[in-house]
Amino acid sequence: MTGDGVRRLVLGGLAGKLLGMLREVLLAAAYGTGVPATATRVAQTGTLVPVDFFTADVLSAGFLPLHKELLRTDPDRAHELFRALRRALWVLSAVLVVALVTGAGTVVGLLAPGLEPATAAASAQFLRVMALGVPSYLQFSLLSYLEMSHGGFRLAGVRATVQNLGMVAALGAAWLLGEPVVLASGFALAYVGLHAWGLGQVADLLPAGSTTGTREALRRVWRRVRPLLLLPVVLQGSVVAERVVASLLGDEVVAAVDYARFVATTGVNLLAVPLGLAGLAALAGLDRADARERLAGTVPGLLLVVAPVSVVLTVGSAPVVQVLYGRGAFDASAVATSAAVLTGFGVGFWAQSCAYVLVKALNAAGRNRTAAGALLAGLAVTLGVNLSLHAVLGPVTLGLAASAGALVTTVLAARPLGVAGLLARWVLACLPVAAAAGVLGWWVGRGLEGWPALLAVTGSVAAVWAAAGLGVGPWRRVGRDVVRGAVGRPRARGSGR
Repeated sequence: MTGDGVRRLVLGGLAGKLLGMLREVLLAAAYGTGVPATATRVAQTGTLVPVDFFTADVLSAGFLPLHKELLRTDPDRAHELFRALRRALWVLSAVLVVALVTGAGTVVGLLAPGLEPATAAASAQFLRVMALGVPSYLQFSLLSYLEMSHGGFRLAGVRATVQNLGMVAALGAAWLLGEPVVLASGFALAYVGLHAWGLGQVADLLPAGSTTGTREALRRVWRRVRPLLLLPVVLQGSVVAERVVASLLGDEVVAAVDYARFVATTGVNLLAVPLGLAGLAALAGLDRADARERLAGTVPGLLLVVAPVSVVLTVGSAPVVQVLYGRGAFDASAVATSAAVLTGFGVGFWAQSCAYVLVKALNAAGRNRTAAGALLAGLAVTLGVNLSLHAVLGPVTLGLAASAGALVTTVLAARPLGVAGLLARWVLACLPVAAAAGVLGWWVGRGLEGWPALLAVTGSVAAVWAAAGLGVGPWRRVGRDVVRGAVGRPRARGSGR
């Protein structure tokens, strides 16, 4: 990938994330965890689960590498592959739209069996509208991978930004018109617009002619993705199970999960991605021993940055939710429910960040099967915790399940990379400091709300962490590397913990 391509993707992702935050804040203010917000979450799941189940690996692991390879060796067959897959996606999208529109009530009943009748009816209505965007969603995805195959990243770079712009605009229109179902049109209209614009952007890359070798082209894609089929099955199964469990706990929990998850995933994107990948950029060209040394220079610094954030999200979940969402229709009940879920996410935020970096390290080393196995095991644990503990623990289960899954993925990814022992030592070293920081943060922040509570919790945790960083030799050295931007360099042998 060229430097320009990286910049496009990074800037596009950042803009999309900022607009996503605006979308969540506005949705919370307008509808809280009420029927429109819940219906939006259920409809999104009902639309995207079948789409991603059938196409995610087909495009990323099947079409893209094969098309790029054929462009060098046999351009005519590359063009044939694109035409065949394009036609197949039109057929698939037609089937999905008909199924989702006519069977919306059944789909909602399967995804969220615990919803109140009025919420279920609204969710089905939202789903029928969102489903209309499926054809453009699939075709734009294919066009973006076609552009990537030719070395371009403009379509992929603007995707999240335009999608969130469409949803923010639809939210405003729904509020002004007093028609919540307009919310659902944002997704569909955004992708119709992206599809039309994308066609113009890659017009010179589109192959002319009719499809003549559809079966052979699709057979080659199938051979590529067949070994990976278990991952989307478990992934989408985990998504569905989470929606089912959330609905059984109450309508407002369905919306609360996504408010809490947005906080956690934003944190991972802002901390784990730049800090971790900065030290992993050269892994693909290193042998295992050198790669292990470079990774050993990344893990401690990453952990010292994400662990205190994990503490803040755990003991300060309520003020975090209040500051971000606590306005308008987002009442005290919505704050309490979302904060409970966020507490569960916070417990394992450090593991989610480490899992991201370690899986990327496996990918960089070409060990994709091992990475898939670690992810599968984590998803299976997430599924099991959600199904077995939700009736006992309530909404916090949804966050704890994700944290437990991330911990399993972290362990299974660290072992083949040779850093399991190092990671375990640093985690054990962090635990007493995290416990002390958490207790102090809770004690200082009790009785406070909003910004005063958040500042009290954050300041207490930061003070304890800084004291440990200054007082412990290995922590001091790693902290100095983080400040200097030296995370990811091979650590000195015999450097202690």
